[in-house]
Formats: sequence, structure tokens, C-alpha cells
Amino acid sequence: MILLKLFITFLKVGLFTVGSGYSMLVLAQRYVVDTYHWLTPQEFTDLVAVSEITPGPIMTNLATFVGTRVAGFAGAVFAVVGVIAVPFFVLYAIGLNYTQFKNYPVVEGLLKVVRPMAIGFIAVAIIRLFKTSITDTKSALIAVVVILVTYVFKVNPIYTVLGGLAFALVVK
Repeated sequence: MILLKLFITFLKVGLFTVGSGYSMLVLAQRYVVDTYHWLTPQEFTDLVAVSEITPGPIMTNLATFVGTRVAGFAGAVFAVVGVIAVPFFVLYAIGLNYTQFKNYPVVEGLLKVVRPMAIGFIAVAIIRLFKTSITDTKSALIAVVVILVTYVFKVNPIYTVLGGLAFALVVK
């Protein structure tokens, strides 16, 4: 029964979220933390951080971690298949027909609505993650440095991550 619950939960996350994997975090947190209590808020934030720095899409990584935590390898498979099923088929259908319909006013209008919705969902995810990640002056300083290095000075995020990991090893 837990495998079906994992599949349906992540299927809903993939189905009812607009935008990137980051915008999916809002709905994922609601189910994983608030509804089913599979993770605490701090564990969720930690897994989001790990999902961000491991190769692959953030939601696929998060689904893998949550599924494994809840029901082992089978849980990971069911959660991942759930989260990718709807986006896969939607993107496949769009890919087949995008060049035919991209200039239609309805499609252009839809994209004008979807883009700001995605930004709104991402902003909510950032605010929620902020509450559990920025807990003291040190963590706030790290966030500011990462923003400056990556956005202002345009350092490749790969180097930012590697620098952060090296810094963490030296500090410990």
C-alpha cells in the first residue's frame, strides 16, 4: 500500500505543478512533510540541498531519496516513476507538435501565464527553504556569498559547489 501511496503522491506532484523542479518543491513539501510526515521540515531541506548538488533533475533526485527512505529500492522506483510519468508524456506530446502550434495566440497566451506562475511557485519554495536553511549569521553569510559569486560575478555553479565543498572540508 505504501508503494501505491508514494506513486500517487509523486504523480500528483508531477501533474499539478507548473514550471521547473523548484516549483514542484512547494507541493512535494506539503505531501512529504505536512500530510504524510515522511520527513521533518529539516530533513526535507537537507534532502533538497543534496538533490540540488547531485547529478540529475532535482525532483527526480528528491523522489529517489524520499522513496528510498519510506520503502527502500521499490519505494524509490515508484516515487520516481510517479514524478516523471505525466511530465514525460506531456513533453513528448508538445515535442511532437510544438513547431506547428508555437505561434498560435492561445499557446502564446498560455505561456505568458505559465511563466509567472512558475516564478511564483519557485519564490514560495525559496521562502520555505529559507526558513529552515538560514538559521544563523553563518548560514546567511554563506547564502549571500553564493549569490554574489554565482550571480554577480558569474562564476560557474560547478565551481561554486566545489568551492563550497572544499571550504566545508577545511572548516571541519
